[in-house]
Amino acid sequence: MNKKSKELNKQMTKAVRDSHTRMLNQALAQEVEVTDPAKLRDMYPDFTDKQIASMSRLNHKINVANDFLIEEQYYWLNPSERPAEGIEYDEELWATTSYDEDEELAIIREEQKGLDNE
Repeated sequence: MNKKSKELNKQMTKAVRDSHTRMLNQALAQEVEVTDPAKLRDMYPDFTDKQIASMSRLNHKINVANDFLIEEQYYWLNPSERPAEGIEYDEELWATTSYDEDEELAIIREEQKGLDNE
């Protein structure tokens, strides 16, 4: 490689490493989301039980995703510490429910009726 190419490669490597470091720092600074339904009920007294349950599940997913991001960035920055079996991934947590489009539309319309009546 010529001198310009080496310098560019060095700058790109530094930029990528800085990016991973920044993502790790942001993930570490992220506040843990509340997942306890009782606490959520106190925080959002006007929410229905269904909304509280949905928020609790969503917050749990946010916390798990942030934990995964922290591990992934840490191990990218410290590859010698990366476990041979990889990072644990909870496939069931991220499974998507497939809805029939008509059924999903009916659910959305029903939820909208509830919002319109408030």
